[in-house]
Amino acid sequence: MRAIAILALAAAFVACAPKPPAAGGGGGGGGDEQVETRVIEERLPDGSIKRTTVTTTRKKVEAPPPPPRPADPWPADPIVRYNVERVNQYRASRGLPALLFDAKISAFARQGSERLARDHVPHANFAEHAQGAPGFGSHSAENQGDPGGVPALEPDPARNARRQVDTMLELMWNEGPGGGHYETMVNPRMRRIGIGIVYVNGRMYMTNDFSD
Repeated sequence: MRAIAILALAAAFVACAPKPPAAGGGGGGGGDEQVETRVIEERLPDGSIKRTTVTTTRKKVEAPPPPPRPADPWPADPIVRYNVERVNQYRASRGLPALLFDAKISAFARQGSERLARDHVPHANFAEHAQGAPGFGSHSAENQGDPGGVPALEPDPARNARRQVDTMLELMWNEGPGGGHYETMVNPRMRRIGIGIVYVNGRMYMTNDFSD
């Protein structure tokens, strides 16, 4: 069996708001500030030129998380519930609260898996469409399984589905601190999860989308 690859992507959605220059001057802005200085020239009636320096400072301000709401009802597919429960078991081992199942994020995650099964390009759907998508808040992240699909691992269909999920989540978790998949799974900011699982020719394409 060939090696199984996994891929992670995270995004923070921010809103930009203007910030007036500090009184009295002195000191530069932080790394999240952008300072623009320009000179405006105005020709006066006597032919002289008046120059005015204008400084504009813009600071990135994180968009607030959405208000809390209950988990959505479980879908008919039991493997989706199994995926959520396994992620929450990993989180519980680090003392983190359980993620709530989100039907809208799951619909988006399924689109991601369907696209991965077609073009095998990791995170293409997430990168293009996650911002502003239904269900997502101010911060989101995505873990995807092997872009070539996880092959069958057991002859029994039910055992096989669980084994495929377990295999992918274990690989993600075993990256440990600093690994993108692990960091997404243990991110305390995340509160909701959506699962997209698609089978094509026996191979499982799995997407886990997270949001606050």
